[in-house]
Order: sequence, then structure tokens, then C-alpha cells
Amino acid sequence: MKFGRLRSLEECRGYKSCAHYVVRRFETYFCSRWPAVRSCLEIFEIDYYQRSLQLHRIIDRGAEAGGDLRTGKLVLTHLVKLGSDYRLTSIWNKVVAMWCKRGEIGFAQRVFDEMPGRDTVSYNTLVSAHVRGECEMFQVFRIYSKMVDEGVKPNHITFAALIGACDVEASSSLRLAFHGLVLRLGVSCDEYVGSAIVDGYAKGKRLDDAVKAFDEIAVADNNCKIRAFNIFDRMMCGNVDFDEFTLTSVVKTCTEPGDLSCGMQIHCCAEKLGFGSATAIGNSLVTMYARCEQRLEAALKVFQEIRSPNVISWTAIIAGLMQDGQNVQAIDLYKRMLTSGLNENQFTFASIIPAIGHSANFEQGRQIHGRTAVSCFGSDVTVNNALIDMYSKCGSLDDAQLVFKKMGKHDAVSCTTMITALGQHGMGKEALEILKEMTAEKLQPDSVTFLSCLSACSHSGLLDEGITLFRSMLQVYNVKPRKEHFSCVVDMLGRAGRLSEAETFIRAVGVESDVLVWEALLGACRLHGEMKLGQKSAKKIMELKPTIHGPYILLSDMYAAKGMWQDKRLVRDRLAVKGMKKEPGGSWIH
Repeated sequence: MKFGRLRSLEECRGYKSCAHYVVRRFETYFCSRWPAVRSCLEIFEIDYYQRSLQLHRIIDRGAEAGGDLRTGKLVLTHLVKLGSDYRLTSIWNKVVAMWCKRGEIGFAQRVFDEMPGRDTVSYNTLVSAHVRGECEMFQVFRIYSKMVDEGVKPNHITFAALIGACDVEASSSLRLAFHGLVLRLGVSCDEYVGSAIVDGYAKGKRLDDAVKAFDEIAVADNNCKIRAFNIFDRMMCGNVDFDEFTLTSVVKTCTEPGDLSCGMQIHCCAEKLGFGSATAIGNSLVTMYARCEQRLEAALKVFQEIRSPNVISWTAIIAGLMQDGQNVQAIDLYKRMLTSGLNENQFTFASIIPAIGHSANFEQGRQIHGRTAVSCFGSDVTVNNALIDMYSKCGSLDDAQLVFKKMGKHDAVSCTTMITALGQHGMGKEALEILKEMTAEKLQPDSVTFLSCLSACSHSGLLDEGITLFRSMLQVYNVKPRKEHFSCVVDMLGRAGRLSEAETFIRAVGVESDVLVWEALLGACRLHGEMKLGQKSAKKIMELKPTIHGPYILLSDMYAAKGMWQDKRLVRDRLAVKGMKKEPGGSWIH
């Protein structure tokens, strides 16, 4: 027998007692054709970790080569020689997957049966291969039955494949059974499982059930949007009766500006069918237009046409106006809602309080706080987070701290909001104390939390603490720094007068092409009157983003501070030639 033609496990097993001889013959046979085998002899002289890593590399190279079955046979020979080593299950899984990808499902099944130990990945690989290969359904469910008997826990991938195998009408009862099972196990909201359920019901012409199943999917990604519209199209073509709630389910998938066209089509359909003024579809359309349209004319028009607006309707339009920066209009609508006799819910409070904060209307903010206190939402975490931010923006740090201390429970947003408030008021040490309390409460700080902490250190002159915190981001908390974090470090170094170190830092971390860091350095140069580095920073910003006026204004101010009036005039002339001008500032006078 030639070793290049091993075709079965029995042939491999026959050489278990002389594995060294087998592998040496393999190396002789393939050395000229496949250089990767040359390192195989080393496998027998190294420890488990290195041996496992080497086998993974060999099988991965074979997969990259299009599923070279010679690779699988070579690794399989060694796995058989090793016997019942459960630590090598992942390598067995890769061998099974290699044969599945080549369509050799029968041989993959035999390898699977010979595995010393099987895990969820093992079963998922074989189940998915049987489904893709359009094998008999009983074979797929036999594998699942064995999985359950062996105590291996199925996951969302398992159920997605099993439900996908129930496409034909004869297996509709099985689909219902699996749907009930995933509901009981709490994985029906997974996008893969949910998509498989939706597709199954749609192909079985149970379109109402398909739409109901679609509502259970938690993540509305592009694939879900496509499925939703495909289902809706089948319902239209099949003359299936549907109501406003069906349209509402489809509209909910339109969450980005690129979805506006699809949302408008559903809106037209609702109008033609007489659902345009219905509350449920109207609420979804208001939210859709608020998210997808730059201006809110359509959202306001839809809101005005809702026959019986409820608190969800009012909250949707208030939130849309607040997010669009139309805070005065949002507050006016909130007053109209109260006048109509409706009371707020937690989402209404969480939408109107930021609008008041952006308007810096302290007295109005206290009135809203009073309404939250007498409502049943006074202890809601989201509402209290909004109150902390509102008081901070209104300049009342004491009230913000009082709300934070009286909260029964904090989340990461609560702590981050409080850290931001303290940092904006120059209380960097207190902000770092909140971070310590946050970690003590087992709350995981994220990139926004660290950005707030670094900003607090920068505004409070806590350079050493800020640098230590920056280093701990990746080393302790495993949070990767972004350009905003680098900019804060540059700002900290610049405020401390260590301008050359700030420039060195920019080049060391490789963010020379980012505008933010150079803007921070330019601001520090202006603060300390460092002309040469300031000119260099301004030039870099003009190259990277020539359409902003900031570097021209700062550079001209630096020239004026040094009495270099000719240079200042030249910079201002360049600004005028480019058609840019400084935007006028604004202030609140109470």
C-alpha cells in the first residue's frame, strides 16, 4: 500500500504502533511536493502545547490550500497515534471541517465517530454540513439526538442549522417544536436563530407567523432588513391580510439614513391601506423619520396626523427634536403633552431632561426633577443619569453630586456622567475617586469612561495620574486607546509645558495623520507662546483638514500676542481667500 493513498481510518489505525515510521514515509513522499510537512518529525519531540500549535498550523495551511485532503490524513494519523487525548478536540474538529468542506460527509462522519471527545463545535460542524449537503432530515436529527444524549449543550448555531433543515412542509411540526425549544432556552432573539425561524415560516407560506417571529429578533442588521422586506413582499404578492402591526414590524428595521427610501415606501403603503393615522404605525414612522431624515418636517407631519397620540407618540417626537438639537421646540411639545392630560414615562423624562440641560435652563430643570420625584420613575437609573448631566450643564455641581449619591444603584453611565461633570469643574482627584468606586462596585469602565477621566486629569493638572491611567487602559482594563485618548494625553503634556514630549508622543504612537492631536498641541503652543512648534502644528492641521478655520485663528492670535502684526494679517488674508470665517460665539446671560 502507498502512503499517499490512505483512504480510511482503519488504514491509519493499522500503523498506530509505528507512527514514527508512518510520518517519516509521509515526509519522504510529500517533501518535494509540500514543504510544510518537513517539520512534522519535530512534533514527536516537543511538549503538548507546541505539538498542538504545530498541528493547528499544519491543518490551517491545508485549509488555505483549498482543503488539501493529504493534510487531513497526515494530521489524522498523528491524532490516532495520540489516542484519547481530549485536549486535542479542536484539532479533530478542524479535520472534520476539512472533509465537510470538500463534500466528503461520509468520511467526516466516520472521523466524527472516532473522536475521543466531542464538543458543541464538533456537532455544529457535522450538523451544518448535513444541512448544506441536503442530506436526509432524519440524519440531521439523529446527530442532534446523540448530542443531547452525550450531554453536549447546543447553542444558537446548532438551532439555526436544525431549524434551517425544517424548510419543507412535512417538517413544519418539527419547526414548531424547535421554535418552542429556543423560546424556552432564551435564544430566539439571536439574529441567526431568529432569521432561520423567519425564513422557515416564510417558505412554508405562514407569513403572519414569520412576521411575529421577526419581532423577536433583537438585532436588526442588514440581513434582517432584507428578510423583513422579503416577507412583506411575499405577503403583498400572496394577498395575505395584515394589519398596522405588521407594517410597524417592518418599519422598525429602518434605523439609518440609508433606510429612508424603504421607510417611505412602507409609509405610502400604510396611507393607501388606511393605516396612516393609526397610533402604532404612526409612532414607528415618527421614530423612523427622526432617525433617517436630517430635517424633521416629515416626523412632525406624521405626528400631527396620528389620530390618538399616546405617551409613546409624544416621547418619539420629543426625542427626535432633542437629538436634532431643537431643544426649545422639544420643551414646547413637552408642555403641550402635559396640557393634553398625559403623564410622562421614564423614556419621556430621559428625552426631555437632556433638552433642558442643553438649554441650560436651571429653574426648568429643577421643576422636571420635582416631577420625577413625585412619579414612580424617581429611582430609574436612566432618568437619574440624565439629571446628573443636566445639573452639570447648568453649572450646579452640588445638585449633580446629590443626585448621584442618592441613587440606589449606579451603572457605568452614571459613573461616567459624574466623572465628566467633576472633570468639567476642575475636580480631577474627585473624578478619579469615582473611577475607584466604579471598579469596587464591579462596574467595567469603557473607552468613554477613560476619556472622561483623562480629560479630568488634563483640566486639573494631574499629569502623573493621567499618564498612569492611560497606561492602565490596555494593561489592566484591556481597553484599546482611540484618537481621542491620544489627544487628551497630548493636551495633558502640553498644559504642563512639556511640548517636546507631546510631539514625541504623537510620533511614537503613530497618530501623525490625526487632526485632533495636532489641534491639542497647537492649543498648548498658544498657551505657552511656543511659536516654532505652533507654526508646525498649524501647518500640519491645514494639510490634513484644510476646510476648518481653527488653526488660522489660533495662529493669528499667537502672532498678535508676539506683536507680529504683518504675519497675523497674512494669516487672516489666507482665511478670507479660502472663503472661511470665524463662527461667532454665544453665551447665556441669566
